[in-house]
Amino acid sequence: MKKVLRIAGQVLVIAAITLALDFLLTATVFNDMARTFSQADAANLNAYIHTSYDHDLAPNQKSMRLWGKTLYSWQTDRYGFRTGTCAPGEAEKDWPAVFVIGDSFTEALGSTYEKSFVGLMACDAARQKTAVWNLGVASYSPAIYHLKLRAAATRLGLKPAEVFVFLDLSDIDDDANVYKVEENGEVGRVGSVGQGGSPPFDWGQLFLNNFSTARFLYDLFLTSSFSYSASLGRTRARWSIDPQLMASWGRRGLAIADANMDKLVGVCREWHCRVTLIVYPWPDNVAAGDRDSIQVTHWRDWAARNDVRFVDGFAPFFREPAESVIRKYYIEGDVHFTDLGNQLLFDEVKQAVGGEWAGKAVAHQ
Repeated sequence: MKKVLRIAGQVLVIAAITLALDFLLTATVFNDMARTFSQADAANLNAYIHTSYDHDLAPNQKSMRLWGKTLYSWQTDRYGFRTGTCAPGEAEKDWPAVFVIGDSFTEALGSTYEKSFVGLMACDAARQKTAVWNLGVASYSPAIYHLKLRAAATRLGLKPAEVFVFLDLSDIDDDANVYKVEENGEVGRVGSVGQGGSPPFDWGQLFLNNFSTARFLYDLFLTSSFSYSASLGRTRARWSIDPQLMASWGRRGLAIADANMDKLVGVCREWHCRVTLIVYPWPDNVAAGDRDSIQVTHWRDWAARNDVRFVDGFAPFFREPAESVIRKYYIEGDVHFTDLGNQLLFDEVKQAVGGEWAGKAVAHQ
């Protein structure tokens, strides 16, 4: 027993010395790298602000943000919309406006603005003298979409000719289990104690920012074949293929999302604009062969009932073998799109709408 304790003590001493040397080297020799990652982590925290509809992007931000191992440029305009090359500004407010709403896929975590599907839309639309405004924010869902539309119209002092809604699979979980609408109309979170406070302390991020060995091992994992398995097994996507999840909250989430999407359509009817709804898969759906997903059939039927144009964004992700699709179009170990994934979805949407991004005014009965 004494021998075991002696060996354990030696191991702890060696580990402590190794960590101390690692920390010292990271703080001196690799100080620039550590500072870059630390600043990127701070940028992630400073990117969002609290609002009456839970959260939004902070305005006038410009930083490098970190998503997984991807360090990418990120910027917002004076209105709190993500911006970049081709994004509209004051001079383009006279053009027909298109609002694009969605969650982290639409904000484009891990991608530059120019390589995101909204950025590609903006560049293509600019050639038609049409302004595409990106209203997408991570963790948004239908509970927030219609409120953000009104807030954006107020900020800009204009109403859109068309609204593109990129409806995510996680939106169903969010509407069922995360967000709640308070009696005063504000959006809060189920079981939350106040909003807008500091996030919980992240020990993992502490090690990644301050220990080169931890960063090296993390990057090695992300570039290994094992990292792709981390893209799978996501409950927020599997409700469409798991009967137990569907029974537990999937069906309820769809009903709540229906009602919230009805409100969005109501806003557009008030403004006489057109709505286009797009759905797209996560790696779990691709791996499971969930081509005719409930996420597709349910929202196609909903769109038909509500005079909404529907784009099946699942389709292009099922034209190649599943393993190839996951490796090519999704970030390693994650569920968000690579540059190729963003391009693939953009191409599908552009073809579906005939390359015309701003719909004509619609007269609803």
